[in-house]
Amino acid sequence: MKERLAQSPLFADLEPGAVEALAAVFVHRRAAAGEVLVREGEEGDTMFVLRSGRVRVEKRTPYADTYTVTFLDGESGGFFGELALLDREFRSATVVAETDCELLVVGREGFLAFGDRHPVAGLLLTRRIAHHLAERLRRTNRDMVTLFTALVQEVGERL
Repeated sequence: MKERLAQSPLFADLEPGAVEALAAVFVHRRAAAGEVLVREGEEGDTMFVLRSGRVRVEKRTPYADTYTVTFLDGESGGFFGELALLDREFRSATVVAETDCELLVVGREGFLAFGDRHPVAGLLLTRRIAHHLAERLRRTNRDMVTLFTALVQEVGERL
């Protein structure tokens, strides 16, 4: 397990001993194709790292339709649910296994305890998670501007 964590960009270059300690708070889990791993709107307290397989991230519209936001896979070091390590809010998306998957799972309490025991590595991981979330927020902002511009243009054409 520690080898897989060390290969992930999220966990690379941690201080000596930190990867072993981190591996101790993760558990291995398998998921079958079609299994819902995370459901939008439910409370969550775990983060998942894909060891193998592919998942689909979905959002619900106000009309209860779903649309695919993105796909993540184990080969590129995909992970999801990281926001649940930082707060106790509800899941922001649904994640469905597209293929059979092997995952590494860590809970909020284990992650926080790891950070308490390894503050340098904990800070580095928290910064990396924050960087990932900031990238996602910037992408969302760009998408919103694009959608707003298209909406304004369509309304203008109808007038």
